[in-house]
Amino acid sequence: MCLLGLLCLYFQVSAQTPPDKKFLKVGDKMPDVMISNIMNSKIKSAKISDYKGKLILLDFWATHCIPCVEAFPEMDSLQHLFSGKLQVLLVNSARNKESERSVNLVLNRMKELYGRPIRVPIVSRDTALTGQFNFRGIPFVVWISPEGKIIGMTDKTVVTGDNIRKIIAGERVSLAPRPEPKFKPAIRTQ
Repeated sequence: MCLLGLLCLYFQVSAQTPPDKKFLKVGDKMPDVMISNIMNSKIKSAKISDYKGKLILLDFWATHCIPCVEAFPEMDSLQHLFSGKLQVLLVNSARNKESERSVNLVLNRMKELYGRPIRVPIVSRDTALTGQFNFRGIPFVVWISPEGKIIGMTDKTVVTGDNIRKIIAGERVSLAPRPEPKFKPAIRTQ
């Protein structure tokens, strides 16, 4: 068999066996993944189970995302307000290819702007959490109940003190799903 024939055979087999990745969705139990590269915290790694009994907000962001970064002070305030009952983790994906230095630059700028440091833990260069969810845009917030169940995947507008208070109190809250981006077809003119 010629080399070209072997290559065709290889690519045909590879193309027919794509990896079946199942992403988590609302209603699923959050797996006990190991989180590493935690900055802005006394601990440098943790498991999701280390936060059991708390409402967890996984806030996916990037340094170039202005709405993401602008929300840090609010997330920091909510973390402080609901201390012991809420755990916010700002998750910066390895997909962003951002260094710890670039994340620290953002934190330093925030400190200059607001006159106090952001105290929320930041997961830098994450692969463990990011790989669990199928999302295209940021900011993207995953809500995990104190029992470890995913109860919402939203944008930042739903992250309010009132919603957090209700969930912690055991009340039902409608966490509208993050809207999918809508693309309009280009209009052709002649």
